[in-house]
Amino acid sequence: MKRILPVLAVLTFFNYSNAQKIISTDINNFWMAYDSIQKNKSNESEILETLFLNKKTDGLKAFMEIKKFGKEDYLNAIEKYPNFWNSIRPNTSIDAKKIKTINTAFRKLEKLYPNNSKGTIYYTIGALKSGGTTNKEDLLLGVEKITGNQNTFVSEFENENLRKMFLFTNPSQLEQVTVHEFIHTFQKNGEINVLSKAIKEGSCDFIAELALNKKFTAHYLDYGFKNYEKVKFDFKSEMFSKKLENWFYNGNAKNPDLGYFVGYVISKKYYENSTNKKAAIKNIIELDFNNELDVCQFLAASDYFEDKKSAEQILSEYQEHQPKLIKIIEFENGSRNVSTSIKKIQMVFSKPMNEKVSINFSKNGKEHFPLKNIVGLDDSKTILTLETTDLNSDTEYDFYITDRATKSEDGYPFDTGEYKISFKTEKK
Repeated sequence: MKRILPVLAVLTFFNYSNAQKIISTDINNFWMAYDSIQKNKSNESEILETLFLNKKTDGLKAFMEIKKFGKEDYLNAIEKYPNFWNSIRPNTSIDAKKIKTINTAFRKLEKLYPNNSKGTIYYTIGALKSGGTTNKEDLLLGVEKITGNQNTFVSEFENENLRKMFLFTNPSQLEQVTVHEFIHTFQKNGEINVLSKAIKEGSCDFIAELALNKKFTAHYLDYGFKNYEKVKFDFKSEMFSKKLENWFYNGNAKNPDLGYFVGYVISKKYYENSTNKKAAIKNIIELDFNNELDVCQFLAASDYFEDKKSAEQILSEYQEHQPKLIKIIEFENGSRNVSTSIKKIQMVFSKPMNEKVSINFSKNGKEHFPLKNIVGLDDSKTILTLETTDLNSDTEYDFYITDRATKSEDGYPFDTGEYKISFKTEKK
């Protein structure tokens, strides 16, 4: 028996205190189209157009453009995942209780951070392409990717990330997600490294907690507080790297999204250490996430590492910990008269290294790549041996060591994004 969504789902809600509108008409229109398609699958394209896409809100139109999905994506998802849609349907209702909670949070947020936002909150169905994004001041949310839980039917999905997306979520988190994402509309674009991304995301959790007047709940917060020192230790070695995949959007990890936890704690400690709380919130929201020094000064002010170090000290010590390539034993990098008889290249690092080293072709391609095999590290873990191919005379050879996986034994990334090794063999 088909469930009819309550009439509340087709209303537009106004928050007169800050002119925020909350619009969810796309959800009701989607389910009307969905029900009609189940009765007449031979005419599904026209039904979807007539009952749903032709009536789409400005928010859904922008969502489809930004995330690049369209009618065929909806039709494909409806056809392939019937059990998913039936299981998620009850959770997609945006009822009066949720609206009241969100409006109350927006009013509280306006007191915490005075703003003149005229943005609209659009709740919609996004063909499983995205849980949400921002469009200038507007917030666009795909509720079918937000409101699931462990009972939501996911076995139809071929994609492993889709199968895992509800492992740590529940419908009651919709209010949290809404306020978190709305705060993003006030932040500056971009982020320069893992640390800035962590503060950018985690601060939205913290401020949403203040606005909702309720403890923020998330799997990464539970794990993070239970493993506080380990997470802090691991984060310290990667915070100035660009390896976001170790801390964000890593659903395949055993404990994903821990960057959110670290950013939450840093932001909360910054707030607690500030005498002027209103100014602290303004500083948190308006931080320049593309400015490494600004971000590092924010970290220092939070005293997350509890060492009372300045931003300059934190940056300097991090750079000192990063492994560097000291020399190549067989020749000097850039040499123009290397013997063709060498069978190995030994690279000496400044400190013990992790076994995984990233080595890539240069733009010159495979024909100028001199390596046959990575033999491995010596007992000191400071000398990496590479086995060469049979080298031709009077030939340019080169390759890159990258920071993609290259790091020290204690977890600090290689100090150069792409370090080029090049040489030319002798003439014969």
